[in-house]
Amino acid sequence: ACLPLLASCTNPINAYTGSRYYEAGGEAERAGDLQLARQNFHRAYRNAQIGNVGPAAEAYAMYEWSRVTGYLGMHAESEKGFSDVLELIPKAKGGADKLLAPALSEYARLLHDTGQHATAVTIYEKTVAELERIEILTIDPMGFAALLDDYAGSLSAAGFSQRSTEVTTRSTSIKETRKGARPAFEARRYKA
Repeated sequence: ACLPLLASCTNPINAYTGSRYYEAGGEAERAGDLQLARQNFHRAYRNAQIGNVGPAAEAYAMYEWSRVTGYLGMHAESEKGFSDVLELIPKAKGGADKLLAPALSEYARLLHDTGQHATAVTIYEKTVAELERIEILTIDPMGFAALLDDYAGSLSAAGFSQRSTEVTTRSTSIKETRKGARPAFEARRYKA
């Protein structure tokens, strides 16, 4: 049934193999083996590509690969990966929309942690808008406050001191209304 459109058919073997590599990548990361996690996430991405599984599967695998690659200190590769993820998300036509906020957040953090503050500011602006759209204050207010602190740091380092003060004030306000609370998700830092 797919022969005339062979180029657009999903290969179930690649889809299955890719999902197994994706799971193995997560297991390796949880076990602390970031090199193996990186390798497995790359294999998941390649299987999604080769098997014509679609941009959503590619985006999720590339996101994980980009994170782990950045954690390993391979910043240029990680940046390129996050950029690719952000291009894949709209191509997935809704299938990867839940990935937008985490992808923007991780990309901004990578840029911030590696001292690329002017570029980080641009990504943080998009990140904050997306997080507000998904109502982050009901999901993880303390995680949002931590992200705002990093954003303020990048603003300050890029020479936007007034805006940095505004963002810091917002973060402080969030923290004060939730004293003792912790972020729902602990952010991992990228090696500078």
